[in-house]
Amino acid sequence: MGQKGIKISVHWTRTLISDIVHYANKVPLCTIEKKINIKAVKIAKGNALKRIGWTSIFTKAMGLASFEFEELRQSWMSFPYAHLYQHPIPVASVAINRIIDNQEAVVFGMVQKPESKPLSEINETLQHFKNSPIDSVSLLKRMRRTSKFPWPIRALIWNYGLYLSGYCKAKNFGTFSVSSVSQLDANTIHLLTPLTSALNYGPIATNGDCTIRLTFDHRVMDGLTIAKVLSFIEESINVSIREEIENQNQPQVA
Repeated sequence: MGQKGIKISVHWTRTLISDIVHYANKVPLCTIEKKINIKAVKIAKGNALKRIGWTSIFTKAMGLASFEFEELRQSWMSFPYAHLYQHPIPVASVAINRIIDNQEAVVFGMVQKPESKPLSEINETLQHFKNSPIDSVSLLKRMRRTSKFPWPIRALIWNYGLYLSGYCKAKNFGTFSVSSVSQLDANTIHLLTPLTSALNYGPIATNGDCTIRLTFDHRVMDGLTIAKVLSFIEESINVSIREEIENQNQPQVA
């Protein structure tokens, strides 16, 4: 007879992901992808005096798109009757990979109005979520506290946040999410999210080619809108965001 396995207690970060997946499976999600070329930005980024991460770049691009396409700021709400809630500003929920309790974990950092923030500020905000002690970041403390509750209490919190108030949903969960595993030269194919949209980008090749995918709630918008959003993201990165990166290297006039 073979040896028996062991039971392993579930860390609160796995409970967090489990709850996200549970509620994401209730959303009719579709995904559209587009191959873009951002070689000019890759070159500008390499020459920049300050290091700017690709996640900061795509977060700002998605913020700009959310400002241009109001559908990205909308959420399908079922209570007390089916309607759409539109948030006045974009709020990014960015997946952060970090070490927690000596193991790799994924948590989420929030960035309000990323379209109006300098890339350097977005970068610093994401680094704050990645490197600061959990007890010094109120959002991460709340994630930890909620994820340690028993399921009935967690269900009440999630149901209230996602279904009863569009404002609370946007404030606590964001209007869109951004994630990537491109740093390991990999792609996420089937992304799950309880939000209206989630942007995922793949590795950036030497020639600047990159595949981006936008997963979306089909109740809120259709594929044609998403195709336009993906084109807008490519244009935003290659024009306004590239100019911002290049301008970082210009001497400041007193």
